[in-house]
Amino acid sequence: MHFLIIDDDVVARTTLKNHLTAMFAGCKISEAPNGAQGLFQFFKKKPDLVFLDMLMPIMDGRAVLDALYECYRCGQLVKKPKVILVSMLDTMQIDQMHTLADSSLVATVVKKPFTRNLLQQIENFLPHPTA
Repeated sequence: MHFLIIDDDVVARTTLKNHLTAMFAGCKISEAPNGAQGLFQFFKKKPDLVFLDMLMPIMDGRAVLDALYECYRCGQLVKKPKVILVSMLDTMQIDQMHTLADSSLVATVVKKPFTRNLLQQIENFLPHPTA
């Protein structure tokens, strides 16, 4: 199982990486500090699940989603990407982003900071390890 974390906050990336490593022994995790590098990592590593921050410099989460959707729509991606949107915005602002969750790529939207409890609550959106 391979995860990609696209987030400009190094603490958030590290925290999420630590939780995922503890929950999914042997998983692979790639990281990117902005959307442009995240797209590069996505096409290079072909992850099972992307954690995508919405507010980043250079290229934000919405632009990454648009690019991934267009690549899938045009047939450049055979497998539909699975994305969990993340943000430090308050609950009301995150609720406004749920229109993005209507995108066929978005599994759910979660609020930072990441905790193991939060990841366990969204575990049904995570790919299950094969035995």
